[in-house]
Amino acid sequence: MEATKRHRCLIGAIFLALVVLVWMGPAACQGEEIVKLQFARGVDGQDISGNGQIGTAGEELARPLRVFVSDPQGRPVPGVLIEFKLVEKGSKFYKHGLPTIEPRQIRTSEAGIAATKIHFGKLDGTFHILASPKSHEGNFLIFTVKAYKQHWLAFMLLGLAGGLAIFLFGIKFGGRGLQKAAGSKLRETMCTLTNNRFLGLITGIVVTVIIQSSSATTAMLVSFANAGIIILQQALGVILGADIGTTLTVQLIAFRIFDYALLIVAVGFVIFMSSTERYSRLGQIIMGFGLLFFGMSVMSGAVDPVKDHPAFIKFMLGVERSPVFAIVASAIFTAIIQSSAATIGLVLTLAFQGIIHLETAIPLVLGANIGTCATALLASLGSTAEGRRIAWAHIFFKVAGVLLLLPFLGPFTRFVAGTSPVLTRQIANAHSLFNIGAAFAFIPFVKPWAKLFRFLVKEEEIKIKTFRPVYLDSRVLDTPALALGQATRETLRMADITYNIYSNAINVFLNDDEGLRERLIEEDDKIDTLEEAITPYLTMLSQKEMSDEEAQRAVSLLFIVKNLELIGDIVTKSLMDLALKKITVSPRFSKEALARIEQYHGEIEKTFQMAIDSFASQDRRLAEEVIRRKSEMNKLERELHKEHLALLHGRKEEVTETSTIYLDVISDLKRINSLASGIAYAVLGRL
Repeated sequence: MEATKRHRCLIGAIFLALVVLVWMGPAACQGEEIVKLQFARGVDGQDISGNGQIGTAGEELARPLRVFVSDPQGRPVPGVLIEFKLVEKGSKFYKHGLPTIEPRQIRTSEAGIAATKIHFGKLDGTFHILASPKSHEGNFLIFTVKAYKQHWLAFMLLGLAGGLAIFLFGIKFGGRGLQKAAGSKLRETMCTLTNNRFLGLITGIVVTVIIQSSSATTAMLVSFANAGIIILQQALGVILGADIGTTLTVQLIAFRIFDYALLIVAVGFVIFMSSTERYSRLGQIIMGFGLLFFGMSVMSGAVDPVKDHPAFIKFMLGVERSPVFAIVASAIFTAIIQSSAATIGLVLTLAFQGIIHLETAIPLVLGANIGTCATALLASLGSTAEGRRIAWAHIFFKVAGVLLLLPFLGPFTRFVAGTSPVLTRQIANAHSLFNIGAAFAFIPFVKPWAKLFRFLVKEEEIKIKTFRPVYLDSRVLDTPALALGQATRETLRMADITYNIYSNAINVFLNDDEGLRERLIEEDDKIDTLEEAITPYLTMLSQKEMSDEEAQRAVSLLFIVKNLELIGDIVTKSLMDLALKKITVSPRFSKEALARIEQYHGEIEKTFQMAIDSFASQDRRLAEEVIRRKSEMNKLERELHKEHLALLHGRKEEVTETSTIYLDVISDLKRINSLASGIAYAVLGRL
């Protein structure tokens, strides 16, 4: 009986379990089998879910978030209650700034779609929205949306502009430190230009590394060609070397050391504030490179929001499909900012953020190489034919190099990709490989290229030839060592004219040459023209950042220019007036008086020539000799004066009549001797 009873109870329990399963079965199947959540799609299969949208803080998302609910066969399931919840992160203090969802709960339509709207609060950032059936736990979708700051586009552009400004300032500031460290060696390096094309290539690399700009190097070459310092054939090798030199800067900035940028700036600033000029220069170099990396960090932060923006992604895909468009756009941008390093720095910034691919970056790098030619082209406007040839040669090398590479862009990209696993290093390597390849492709044919550009750019006939400065060029003022070299050459030119006027003045006295006297007076206008050009030039240069040695040289040049101008005035305004009186006076000068004037003039002429030579060669020993002769000339002047007084005591008529002229001439010659000796004092830095 007990066994039968237990058997009946077991059958009853099984029956009850079957009843429960039958009653709960549809609901269980609906939660685990029937209901399926997906991101909604349109009839054409396109995503209409609204997932991944980007909006602006404080505004509503453009499209609602949509969920599609279906059964296992993919048929829409209407009437399912869907709940949308924000996955909150961070402090509750900011809860009032989070996005709001309206409605939070909604049933699916006949098409099986449930939709809700998102309104962003004050906070920007990335937010996650959880969508799940209210009655079916464990089945859900997560939407990701992003809110930009209000006026984010303006802030991005400002960040880019500010970062680019800091970047360019860092290049320029660090370059000035390198120029200070190089000092006169920079000018000496430029003076090593010869017909040896490979030496010119090395010179271009060295100078560009120092001044941190291939555009500036090419602009200097145009300036030197205008002054007749170099010829086209010499410049071509330097141009190709300059293009290689600028790639070293790009190789440096391809390293991602943003996190240490401000530390580098701080260390550089501490060293820069050192009282020792040597350490101050080093600090300026370090600080400049720190600012360069900080500028890139600012740009990187500025472009961060745009990397997910659909419009920007679409634009970048279009650029990637059209390398010619990328080259042209990059060339125009580089021509505007006049820095290929800055353009490539911006490309590297996009690469650091993962926004750009190598296939897009290489055309932008090639365009930057073309755009950098704009500086040289602007520098050539109004220059001589030789200067214009250099500018057009620079453009030709860049454009021809890009055109030669364009058909092989695919293989070149694959080759560059194998040079490094890091994208930024690949971009820097592409820049270096292009310029090194162009240099080796064009440098063997320097002579034929020079002939070609001389044929294409003809000499212009100059109808009116006026006297003007030859060596002064405001375009090299930012490179004090070179600007001082140019001012020195112009001052030497002024010294030669002044010396010739002084040297010929004695012939007016000896031969009563009225025609020569008029010509010498006219020559003084040339001295005044050069003085009126050199003095403002050196004044503008003094406002630039220079080393103590360069500042001292600038002051010395100003002193020498003034002395030369005064010598010219004494000769043409005083001695020539005395010569006119001597021509018209009666009785004539005695032969003895003219011989004494000629002797004294000759001795001072030697002093003047020695002073100019000491200035030209910066020979301190010769300058000391000039100063020693000054006292000898003063002693000779006193002897001539005493001798003349003795003759006056004898009351010779010819001595009495010409006494005033004679003494005034001796006095003027003594003043010229003092001014010439002043040049030697300037050479020694003893003003």
